[in-house]
Amino acid sequence: MFIRPHKPTPEPHTRHSLRDLGYQIDPDDGQVRSINTNEPFTFTEDPASKKANIELYNTLIHPASRAVQDIMIDTLHMEPIAVPDAGQPHCFIYATPGALSGDKLVVLVVGNGTFGSVWAWNVLLKQGIHHGSVIDYVQDCEQRGLGVLVLNPNMNIVAPDGVAESYNSYVGRGTEIKGSETADEHVGYVWSHILRDSPVRSIAFVAYNTSGSAVIDLLKYDYARFVEKTACVAFIDSTHSLFDLGSGSIAWLELGAQHWETSVNGNPTSVDRVGCPVVAVDNTTETREMTPSLCRNGVVEYVTECVERGPVPGAIEFGDGQNNAANFVQLLDDLSESDSEGADGIPDRLSNVTMNQTFEVKEDGYIGWD
Repeated sequence: MFIRPHKPTPEPHTRHSLRDLGYQIDPDDGQVRSINTNEPFTFTEDPASKKANIELYNTLIHPASRAVQDIMIDTLHMEPIAVPDAGQPHCFIYATPGALSGDKLVVLVVGNGTFGSVWAWNVLLKQGIHHGSVIDYVQDCEQRGLGVLVLNPNMNIVAPDGVAESYNSYVGRGTEIKGSETADEHVGYVWSHILRDSPVRSIAFVAYNTSGSAVIDLLKYDYARFVEKTACVAFIDSTHSLFDLGSGSIAWLELGAQHWETSVNGNPTSVDRVGCPVVAVDNTTETREMTPSLCRNGVVEYVTECVERGPVPGAIEFGDGQNNAANFVQLLDDLSESDSEGADGIPDRLSNVTMNQTFEVKEDGYIGWD
């Protein structure tokens, strides 16, 4: 006899604001602080109080993340854009004023699990918004005259009350968001429906952790249109790989990407090089998730330089599926001769490319998210 397994009925989902829970984000230092005592949130490992502290931590992470989104809208005046649209289950992405109608754009994509506004929950609660959220990246890019778009790859379902949620943290019934059923599909949808045909002419992606793989998919499956518009990708502790990449994609990564990776000693030889130059981030905080904050200045400088230059010169030639290793080497030689000191934003790192490198002959074909 078949016995249907019992599924517990989820409790009604009650949403609390950060203030409802007795906390707020300090407007001066960005710390998550108690309203009553003004003390910052502190996670204690004391066995006597650890369980209660874990429960408080888990209770605060979502309200704190939503508070960051409120700051993005109310203080930074970012526009929430419904994806796919407000007439059906949707999540929001966030754009600075005029970002999608200007020439230069930086797209920020967080890693697994968190809200689009947050690099890491633990850093947000313990260190505040200046280290744990995208706020400082947005402000730095705006100060340089760049538009910013913040994606929201982990909001994949909508709860019965109409609020977007993540599979990773929501218990209960939900309706999938079309085009954002997974993080990778969300990035693909925004690319094909918002970015690809926008007036923006020069795009830089900042991809943290698992989002690196999603951006690699854009390069892999829509090579020609991606390299026509994209100036660079700044990976941060990315999980991307070169598996099944075509020769054009591999060639482009050498010229159009850089990877900031955690190192306990700042030694470049202690980190992995996956298809592009790597920058070792000296992180002695014992919190790997601090890396986006620690490398912010370098990343912002890099993407600014690249979007000012525009898409990688000559990159379109490598997406035709031909064996283009010889052409790639010739391009490197031409750029090195005319740009030895890094003019036009081409880094001197071209000298690090192995000139006898061979590439697999593979067709770069668009399958897309249309």
